[in-house]
Amino acid sequence: MQGVRRVRFRISKHYMAVTGVSEFTFGYAFLYEQTERNWSGLKAAPVLPSLQQEADLGWDAHLPTNATDFYYQFKLSEYLSRANAKYIADGTYATPYYRVALHRRDNNLQHARLRQHCIAHPDTYYVAPEFSGLTDFNDSFLAKQITENSRLLKLVDCLDINDGEQHYITFRSGSVDWLQHSEAKRIVGSESGKDLEQIYRRSSKKWRAVDEGFAESLFEATAAQIRHQRQAELKVDVPALQLLDIGHQQRTRSGYLRRTADLLSIFYGLTLVLVGEPN
Repeated sequence: MQGVRRVRFRISKHYMAVTGVSEFTFGYAFLYEQTERNWSGLKAAPVLPSLQQEADLGWDAHLPTNATDFYYQFKLSEYLSRANAKYIADGTYATPYYRVALHRRDNNLQHARLRQHCIAHPDTYYVAPEFSGLTDFNDSFLAKQITENSRLLKLVDCLDINDGEQHYITFRSGSVDWLQHSEAKRIVGSESGKDLEQIYRRSSKKWRAVDEGFAESLFEATAAQIRHQRQAELKVDVPALQLLDIGHQQRTRSGYLRRTADLLSIFYGLTLVLVGEPN
């Protein structure tokens, strides 16, 4: 997608470093690689909510011709290798592991929202890095191997959380299985970034023309879902409320897609990626 170097990403506002990078930096690197990959007959195009001068750049002309929607929430992972690390000390793991902390605010509201979102959108993922530290990340970035060193965890495989306790996801390199804590529940199967091309190609049966109708239906479905969830939560989310209606001038393919990206970012913390056939 042209203009990606001029993009201001609004992926997350959580900047606490764990493996030496922020969620913003990791998400930027992961998405940038998607736009740069030379997959035969395949394109992954992030729809970013903060493109600069997107109308003038004509970024929407570089979207896939036929595509389906993927959703990513980028998480930080903590690499734990010492014998006193909790899940090594208690015998859960015998070797180093990665730990992802879920956001516990408002009784783990973000996780609950994502669990609802994935019912209609099964290609919704937590994406976490498999780096032992900043040097490892930098080496992977320069080698264009960020994607290969990432773990994709489907929200449809996660467990619901109905409390305000701190919950974690843990996994090890070389194993597709993972655990969701606090009470450890083993979940069989996750996806490695090494297999992302195959994941994308498996979605081909769902590809359809990325026209104004596609963009409008995506916006309407997202807005309707947010209205429903907001009512169920009895919570006023003012930033999202202001975006649920769209003006006449914005009712174009690019307008609908940008507004959908805004809603997904603000309400769910998600980044929308369209995957399909290149132009």
